[in-house]
Amino acid sequence: MSGRSQMRKTSLGMLRRGAALLALLTAGVHTFVGGMDTLMPMLQAGLDPVAEGAMHASWHIVAAFLFWSAIVFWRGGPAVKHFAGLWMASALIFILVDLWQSGPAGLMQNPQWIILGPVGLLAWFSPERPVFKPSGA
Repeated sequence: MSGRSQMRKTSLGMLRRGAALLALLTAGVHTFVGGMDTLMPMLQAGLDPVAEGAMHASWHIVAAFLFWSAIVFWRGGPAVKHFAGLWMASALIFILVDLWQSGPAGLMQNPQWIILGPVGLLAWFSPERPVFKPSGA
């Protein structure tokens, strides 16, 4: 492999690793900051128990997805594109729901799309396979 193609592959691998670190940061913010800022008020809002249970479970499913995404992005492989697609689809859903509910002002009420879209794009445009092969391969 030429030096130029190795450097390009390494820089693309850095995209994937950057996506992994941003996914981990996003998971942490969702879990700890969002838990206090969004989840706790929702649980104290007196919602119907069925709706509250579904929202509470969904919150934790999203947290698991965000943490698992960080692992997938870090390790590389074919699953990266699938997870990247889910991040980009999530960004699009936030944009559409925000515009539907509140118009353009809604985009700043729920700005999650600002991180979901770029992380998905970083992962999407990174190589599928890990940059460094394990020794003995």
